[in-house]
Formats: sequence, structure tokens, C-alpha cells
Amino acid sequence: MQLLPYSRFTLKSNEPLPDVINKLNAHIEAPKTFRWTFSRNHAPYAGRISSDGFEVRRIIHHRNSFLPTIRGRFESGSQGTVIRITMRLHPLVIGFLVFWYLTWYSATIPLFLWSIFSGDGVRVEGLLFLGLPIVVLFTFWCSFWYEANRSHRELTQIIQGEPLEPPNSSRKIRRSLLLRGVLFVVVIGNIIWHLDEFFPSLKRDTQPVVLKSCSDNSTESSYCNFSVFRTFTGHPTALAIVISADGKTLISGGKDKAIKVWDLQTETLTKTLQSDSGVIQALAIAPDGKVVVSGSGDRMVRIWNMTTNQPPQLLAGHAETINGVEISSDGTTIISHSHTEIKVWDLATGQLKLTLPNSPSTEIKIGPVLIENNSPRFYPRVISSDGKTALVQLGVGGKLVAWDLLTNQQIILQKKWSDGFGYMHSAYISGDGKTAVTIYYHQPVTDLRVWDLTTGMLKAEGRVSSTRNYFGYDTFVLSRDRIIGSTDEGIKVWNLETAELEATLEHEKMSDLVVSSDGKLLAGITESSENQESKIKVLRRP
Repeated sequence: MQLLPYSRFTLKSNEPLPDVINKLNAHIEAPKTFRWTFSRNHAPYAGRISSDGFEVRRIIHHRNSFLPTIRGRFESGSQGTVIRITMRLHPLVIGFLVFWYLTWYSATIPLFLWSIFSGDGVRVEGLLFLGLPIVVLFTFWCSFWYEANRSHRELTQIIQGEPLEPPNSSRKIRRSLLLRGVLFVVVIGNIIWHLDEFFPSLKRDTQPVVLKSCSDNSTESSYCNFSVFRTFTGHPTALAIVISADGKTLISGGKDKAIKVWDLQTETLTKTLQSDSGVIQALAIAPDGKVVVSGSGDRMVRIWNMTTNQPPQLLAGHAETINGVEISSDGTTIISHSHTEIKVWDLATGQLKLTLPNSPSTEIKIGPVLIENNSPRFYPRVISSDGKTALVQLGVGGKLVAWDLLTNQQIILQKKWSDGFGYMHSAYISGDGKTAVTIYYHQPVTDLRVWDLTTGMLKAEGRVSSTRNYFGYDTFVLSRDRIIGSTDEGIKVWNLETAELEATLEHEKMSDLVVSSDGKLLAGITESSENQESKIKVLRRP
């Protein structure tokens, strides 16, 4: 049996050519353009036969690209007839396979080699992508040879005048081959998946993260001194919080469309601002504490004056839910963003100053269908707290760009090709806008990466978790020289320069973490707003 889907064999008969042709004619009918699906009153083969030879295919009632095209050539002599038969896939099927293989490997092999040369090493996921066409080829190979062997057997029976096997017999053979094929795929898949056990160089480090718990006397970190300072229960639907620059005020917004202002010193509610529509998704407070800006699910940016009881100023223009808002460090500019755009506003006048992306979209109309093309797709990940820098991803899994919103200067972050096998969950920018942290999930581990935004180079890598099968709702915040993350294992603290885990605080998990400008206060939302049980917990350290 040959490796490629191609077969050649010879049949001999002691009968003269006309008798052989008559036997074949009894089992071959003329091809039809249309065939009634439910009809079973037909010959097993369809095609054309002449005194020189024949070209036929099996008649089936479903689409099957594995059926061989069968060609026969007659050689008549004094001792009988010789039939030389070849079987091969249809030329269109072969063309499709060649095109598919060239396209697949022209994309995967360069990525695979790049991941090696870029220092990421060989990834098992990459081997799976390289091995997938082999599985496809094996499927074609098994299916073709099943059909070829069946036709070989039946043509032999026809020439020798024997009755054809009943359909039940072929079904048993088909089930046996199918079982063998499934077994092969399972075995090959397991071999590739466990290659790292045979070749340690392929193995991704999945050693458990040493938690460095604050309860351990050997862990010395000033962040271990965080303790519960305040607990606010008066906003059970809270979704977003922010702390004022002086550390005296906490503001919360939630599903009730309300913004509540809390005095951190007295733990009292001092003011409630009620919106007419739109769940509060994001909040920002001006450096002087007199203006609060909210972003809502109704796609509106609202400017609230804390010194008056006037209704908020509404800024319209976003086409989607607003996910984040910031106020520039000089208190003059608002930056808001959704999943696909960034807008820059003048805080005093509410005038729109800039929209990103600013490239015009291309619209193609085909009948009633309108196709809009914005290339490449623009996905804002995060905006720095000073409102100067945005981290933007161009295209799904595409390059990550540090975008200066004042000068429009762009710095592309160093590409890590292994990211194509993972998922970037979130990103964060330090207060000075010079450093970014991105969180990546690569089954079964979660990593954090620290980037220098002035050069676009990777500074350090650390491990968030090595035990979780899915990275979902962990949240992070950057505090001066630390990365703080709330995880299932506790509140973790990493060094912002080295990405080394420094301490794990034994506090309950919180979402929407915020930290005060001096790094002394850490606040987050516990429980769930879905059940209207949200609590806002504030931790403080000396």
C-alpha cells in the first residue's frame, strides 16, 4: 500500500474483451447530471466504457471527496484480457489539498520559527498547529484507501463473475476503519500534547507560585501592613469607585445610575448625584476634587460639578458603552474610551478635541448589505491616570501600541509571538505613564509582563498563577513602584521593576481595585452587584 492517495493494479481474465466489457456494463451505468436521492435502483458504478478502457466512480447518495476516480485500460490478447487500473483522488480535491497545505504552512511555519528565535522557545500549542495537517492527511489517506480497496475488491468480483458483497459487510469494514482512525488521532494528539514530558526543553514552567504569605514571618513587606480601614455598605449595586487625590473622598457609581460621595475620615455619605439614565461604568475625579466625570452604558459622558446642585453636562458622541474615563493631571481635559474608540474632550467647554482612530472608514454596499471596513481594528486597552498615554491593540491579537494622546506619537511594544496561543486579559499604566503591565493567560498559567513605554521593550516577566484553568475576574492596579492584584489566592503584591512576587495578603477578593496617590489606601468592591450585595472595602497601611 502506498503512502499517497494513489493506487495501481492489474486484473487478468481468460475471457475475450467483449465478454469482459459485457460484465462491466452490467455494473456500470451512464452518468447522470441529477440523481434522485432516495433511489436505490441503480448500478454500483457510473461512468463511460469503450473498447479501449473505462472511467468510472462509485454511485453514492452523499458528498464524499475521498471517492477515487477509477480509470481502466484494456489489453486484449490470445490468452484473454488484461485490465490495468489506476485510482486517484479527483484533481479538484488534490488542488484543494495542495492550496490548503501551502496556505497553512506558509503562515504557521514562520510563526513557529519566530517564536523560537525570539526566545519564547518551542510551544506545545505550536506543535499542535504544525501537526494538524498531518491528521487531515491521515484522514484523507484512510478514507481513500478504504474506498480504493472496496472498489478493487468489487472490480475483481465483477471480472471473475462473482456476486458482490452485501452492503452490511462494507459497513462493518467502514466502522472498523473509522474506529482505527479515531484511535490514531487520539494517540497522535496525546503524543504531541505530552511532548514536554519526553523533551524537557519544550516544557513550560508550571511550578506552583510561592505565595509569600504575609502570615509567614519570613515575608517582610510594608504592604503586609494593610488592614481594613472602612467598609461601606450603602451602595449595594456599586460597579466603579475612585479615590480623590487628597485621599479624603471615595466616590462610587453603580447599576442604580447613582453616584455617591463618601467621606473616608468619618465613613459618612455626603452627597448623592442621580443620573437619569445609564448604568455608571467608569468614574474619574479632578485633581482639585471639584469635578467628577462618569461614563455610562447609555454612551454618554457626564460632567458633575461637586460644588453645585446643577444637572450634569452631557457629552454625546460615543457609539458604544463607555468603559473608562480619565481627567488629565492639569484638570483641563477628559479622555473617555469604549471598546473601539478614544475621545478627548475639553473639560471646561465640553468640546470634542480628538477622536481615535481618526482614519475614515470604508463602506461597501452590495445590494441591501452594507459592509464597513475599519482596518486595522482599534481596541483601547487602558488610559494612564494623567490622561496622556493610551495602550491600544491594533487588530485581534495584533500589535500593542503606546499612543501619546498629546503628540500622537506611537511606540510599538516588542512583539511576543507566543501571545498568539494565549489571551491578553487586561492592561494597566503607571501614574507617570512610563510603565505598563499586561496580564496574559496561557493555559494553565497566568503571567504578567512589565513594559517600558518609552522604548517599547519588555522589562520583566512574572507569574500570577500556575494552578487555575481559566483566568477570569482577577483585577489589578499599579501603585507607584508596585503591582497589586486581587486573586483567588489573596491580594498579591509584585515589584513593578522586576515583576517578582513580594507578598500575599490574606484578604478577600475584590474587584475594581483603586489605590490612593500616596499608595496608603487600597479600595475595592466585594460581593456582587448582581444580587445588590456590593460592599466597598478600604484597606489602609501606615
